[in-house]
Amino acid sequence: MKRIIFPLCLVTIMLIGFNSCKKDKAATVDLGYNYFPNQVGRYVIYDVDSLYYDNANLNPNTHLAKVDTFKFQLKEKIESIYLDNLNRLTIRLERYVKYYSDTLSYSQMPWTLRNVWTENRTTTTAEKVEENIRYIKLAFPINSAQTWNGNAQNTLPAWNYTYSYYDIPMQIRTFNFDSVLQVSQYDDGGSILTQRQLYIEKYARNVGLVYKQIIDIQSQPFTGWNTQIYGQDSTQAFFIKPILKRITSGIQFTMVVNSYGTE
Repeated sequence: MKRIIFPLCLVTIMLIGFNSCKKDKAATVDLGYNYFPNQVGRYVIYDVDSLYYDNANLNPNTHLAKVDTFKFQLKEKIESIYLDNLNRLTIRLERYVKYYSDTLSYSQMPWTLRNVWTENRTTTTAEKVEENIRYIKLAFPINSAQTWNGNAQNTLPAWNYTYSYYDIPMQIRTFNFDSVLQVSQYDDGGSILTQRQLYIEKYARNVGLVYKQIIDIQSQPFTGWNTQIYGQDSTQAFFIKPILKRITSGIQFTMVVNSYGTE
């Protein structure tokens, strides 16, 4: 009897060990959730620069758009987490601003609440509601094969988001992040002479969004361009210039991490 029990015990121990190893292995699968933190108290402060090209006010000499510049600091803080009407865990994201001043440094200014957005991190997506429009910012698991419609939860035209890279060490400003990913939301490739559209976001593990860039500009030649300015046929000379040097309407927007932490 003892000869029978010993092998059975040994087999049982081996099976338990094997199942335990399988569970441990499954538990260590990294889906990339910490690229989109959801801890209450986490915050990120950004430096924001925005250029608005107003085609209603063209320069009378160059016929290019008037440029309005906006600079400010933006603080996004996870204030709380609650259950929404669909019983989903929902992040309340409070957004504060300090507008640039020639006479006061940002450190001398108080934060002013600008608005409140919401976020949801599910098992397969990271979603953010911006000005009442829901975008799917990330798709899990994070890998090079992922492609998803970032506008699937809104009424905007479909944009197929992809990961340009992920888990790449990168320096942004003075920060050395060990793992950064980039989402290419939309890129027309720069091959269209009359417009340029580029939308990208970068995320760092345990921090969240650390960089955002938008280029959405148009460049339309006008009849009767001043040949004295360009020195040759006006339309040809117009298109020879790089598109960012001949903007007639649109926006450029950058948002870069300044600091982050928990409070």
